[in-house]
Amino acid sequence: MLVQFYNVSKKYDNGVIALNDVSLKIDRGEFLFLMGQSGAGKSTLVKLLFREELPTRGQIFVASRSIVRMKRSDIPKLRRNIGIIFQDFKLLETKTVKENIAFAMQVVGASKKDMQVRVPEVIKMVGLQGREDSFPSQLSGGEQQRVGIARALANRPLVLIADEPTGNLDLETAQEIMQLLYDINRLGTTVIMATHARELVKAANKRVITLDKGKLVSDMPSGEYLL
Repeated sequence: MLVQFYNVSKKYDNGVIALNDVSLKIDRGEFLFLMGQSGAGKSTLVKLLFREELPTRGQIFVASRSIVRMKRSDIPKLRRNIGIIFQDFKLLETKTVKENIAFAMQVVGASKKDMQVRVPEVIKMVGLQGREDSFPSQLSGGEQQRVGIARALANRPLVLIADEPTGNLDLETAQEIMQLLYDINRLGTTVIMATHARELVKAANKRVITLDKGKLVSDMPSGEYLL
């Protein structure tokens, strides 16, 4: 079991209960969708997994380690094992494609030698050969998201979290990005994708977890959801 949430609740200082007694298990190599309306708790779940937030109650394990009881000095190692893809790309505008990817490795302490090997690997993996020296402003939306995926893969994460990765893309480009995520999953990386895109979820026929007002209301094995 790669990820485990045990009776996890998160209450913010303003009184909002973002997650309410959520228990969840995710196996290595799974591909699953996380669905729910705005405010359902999807973003909070992602922040807890990345240890950007701590739960008010409950336990969270990643690769059999409690991230709630984890020492602060161990957090960078946890984050090396979790890649995140954002809806709005979050690329550094003053850096080229290869520099954006290398920076993601640099911040977790990778060596220059590792960067020299890994950056071309992930650029090839996402199909951006020939665009290495381009800046984000010179790329299409789909190409920018491919850079975001390459950056998330740079440190060979166990888990890839895709937070609305197709939200700013047209349908055709979204389908291309989805195919890329399926290919990455087939190579063994666990993928958790938060999305509102029902058509993509139905077409994928993968496990779907649905949150509503902080509660886990359904866990379906094959592209079905309640909301």
